[in-house]
This record gives sequence, structure tokens and C-alpha cells, in this order.
Amino acid sequence: MADADTTKQSVLRTFMHGPASRFDMSPRLKIYTLFLMGVITALAVMDRNILNILLTPIKAEIGASDTAMGLLTGTAFAVFYATAAIPISRIVDVGNRRNLLAISLAIWSAATAACGLAHNYWHLLLGRIGVAAGESSANPAIMSIISDLYPPTQRAMALGVTLMGTGVGVLMGSALGGYLAEHYDWRHAFMVVGIPGLLLSLLLFWTTPEPVRGASEGGMKADPDSETLGATMRYVMRTPTFLYVVTAKTFVQLATQAQLIWAPAFLVRVHDMPLTQVGLYYGLAIAGGTIGAAIVAGLISDRLAKRGAVWYLRFGIMSNLVSAPVAAMIAMTQNGTWAVIMIFLYAFASSTNTTPSFAGALAVVRPRMRGFTVAVIYFVTNLVGAGLGGLIVGALNDALEPRFGDEAIRYSLLVMPCFLSISAVVYYFSTRTIARDVARAQQTQEGAA
Repeated sequence: MADADTTKQSVLRTFMHGPASRFDMSPRLKIYTLFLMGVITALAVMDRNILNILLTPIKAEIGASDTAMGLLTGTAFAVFYATAAIPISRIVDVGNRRNLLAISLAIWSAATAACGLAHNYWHLLLGRIGVAAGESSANPAIMSIISDLYPPTQRAMALGVTLMGTGVGVLMGSALGGYLAEHYDWRHAFMVVGIPGLLLSLLLFWTTPEPVRGASEGGMKADPDSETLGATMRYVMRTPTFLYVVTAKTFVQLATQAQLIWAPAFLVRVHDMPLTQVGLYYGLAIAGGTIGAAIVAGLISDRLAKRGAVWYLRFGIMSNLVSAPVAAMIAMTQNGTWAVIMIFLYAFASSTNTTPSFAGALAVVRPRMRGFTVAVIYFVTNLVGAGLGGLIVGALNDALEPRFGDEAIRYSLLVMPCFLSISAVVYYFSTRTIARDVARAQQTQEGAA
């Protein structure tokens, strides 16, 4: 009888609170959790980026300008995403990350489906704000959880596996969005992609435990520097490597968002591709490049980083030196097939800096600062990079259209290699400070010199 009561209480607790926190998780449970984080990442990216493939039919129905659509896809989303991320990051660092992630997933999925009910530009804007607010906790929570599952020498690969979901999400959003928009309408596309997240939020809550803080480093140590949000902010903002990484990633994000938002329209306007074909080919190009980069960069940088964490950031330099000329070729190629091939190469080259950059940034802070660290990176890169990348290209399109017509977008996209070149220079400065900042992060305040 007692056993039955205990079992009942265990089931009830799981239903109400989810599985209990676990310090020593089995390899199988770690892999399952990592897989689930990848799927959630894919859904977040799909819900965020499906609007890109639907720009043309939405614009035709609601009659908005390219500047207005750039504001909708980039700036408006980024402002609310970035603003919500900072206060939510404190919950990530001191609260239950699994519960927060499950609730957030349900919110942004419902908001995505609600976009399909929009009757005008302002309704759609409100739906996008809901998606942005919900997704603001995803990356800080996911990266903080992974950091407690895997030690520093395996972290880039683990982050890479999760970030493979980025490529899968772009492919799903592009291919599924293009197909549904062409065979049904853009409203059905929003509704269909929003439903899976509601179901996955329940699965996450009921099957995944909350990892113990600092588990991958043997548990938490006393650390006054992370006891309050103010102390955490002071520590992080006095870490030069972190500031360099944020700046470098912001310039990469400017280029990447310009490409993500406007490349589908570029293929339609300049190369006369039908929307379904653009959705499939563009999605495959981005997915293939991003997934390949996540695997390659994670494996190689983790191996090289055994010689020193500086190798994480040297990846950023190499990535941008390759990405910049490829970005120029995307804009100037005269053949649609070659444009898609260049988009694949750009997605691969530019994405190789993502997992090493985050691994480098997480290496220079302490366990209870990781959510805040990731949130600040996404705050700045989204507010500036995602917020302005699409808007800059949209405004250039409107300014150049009287002279170049549909070809205007070709010249607008040439801002991408400029941003990537600046990023490479900033990454170089980060390589000169990371060794000192890593040593500082490995000390508690009591043990510091």
C-alpha cells in the first residue's frame, strides 16, 4: 500500500512539477535531452523565419512597402526579443530552466499560429511580438542546460548538435511555408507550423529533468560575483573577450539577417524562381550549410581548443574571411542555380563561427552567469544585427528601385561582405584576451589573486 502511495505521489509530482533535478544524468538521458534541445531550436527558427518565405504573398495582400516588411521581419521582432531576454535571463540563471522553456515554447507556438488570423499589417505585427517575447528565453535556457550536461572540452560539439536545429528549422520553414502558401495560402502556413510546439512543450515538461547547476564542472562553488544581477553584469561587462565576441557576432548577424530575410525575394525577383522552388532549394541550401557547419566546427574546434580556448575564436576569423567573398558572389551571380550554390556555401562558412563563438564566450564566465551571457549576446546581436540587417536592405531596395528596378536587391545585398570584414577584425582582438579571461573565470572571488 505504501509503495502504491509513493508511486501515486511520484506520478502526481511529475505531472505538476516535471521530473526532479538530476546531478548525475545517464549518457542516454543526456543524449535525449540534447536531441530535444535541437528539436526546440528547429521549431524556434522555423517559427521565426517562416515569414521570410511568405513576404511576397503577404506584401501583395496587405500592400506594405519593402521597408515596412523589413521592419516586420527584423526590427520589430528583434526589439521585443532582445528586450525580454535580459530580465528572463535572470530566471534562467537562478530558476528552473526546463519549466521556463516549456512555458515559453507554448507561448511562441500559439503566437505563430495566431499570425494566420491576421487581417492587416498591425495584427501581424502583434503576432510577431508574441513570437519574439516567447522565443527570448529559448537560447539562454538551452545553452545553460547544455553547459551543465557537457564539460568545456565537449561543449562546442554539444552546442553544434543543438544548433543543427537552426538549419532544420530554416528548411522546414522555407519548404513547408512555400508549399502551403502556393497550394493553400500564407495563413495556413502560420497555423500549421505553430501547432507542433504546443505538443512538444508538454513532452519537454514531463520527460526532461532540470540539470543541477555546474554539474559538468563538479558542482557549484561559492561565487559572490554571480549572487545578484548587478554583480553578474559588472563581471561580464569587465570581460574584454566577451565584449569583443558580442561585437563580432553583431556584424555577422547584420550580414546573416540581410541574407536570410531577402535572399528568397532575391531569387524570385532577379532569377524568376517560383515560390515553391525557392522554398525548397533555399531551405535545402541553408539547412545543408548550417548543419554541416555545426558538425564540422564543433568537432574541430573542440579538438583544437585542447591547445587553448583561443582556437574557438580563431574560427571566427577564418569563417569571415571565407564568407565575405562568397556573400559578394551571391549578389552578383547571373545564374539562379549558382546563386543557390553560393547561398549554401555562405551558410556553411558563416555558420562555422556560431558554436565556437558561444563556446568561447561561455568559457570566460561562471556557471550562474551563463544565461545572462547568452541573453546579452542575443540582445545586442538581435537588436542591432537582426533589427537592422533586414531593414537596411529593405530601405536600400526602395532607394535603388527607381534606377535598377527588380535588380535593386542585387546591389543592396552587397552590404554583407562589408559587415563580415569588420567582424573578422574584431575577432582578432578577442584572441588576444581570451586566455586571461578564462583563467579569471575559473577562480572564485575568494581564490582570486
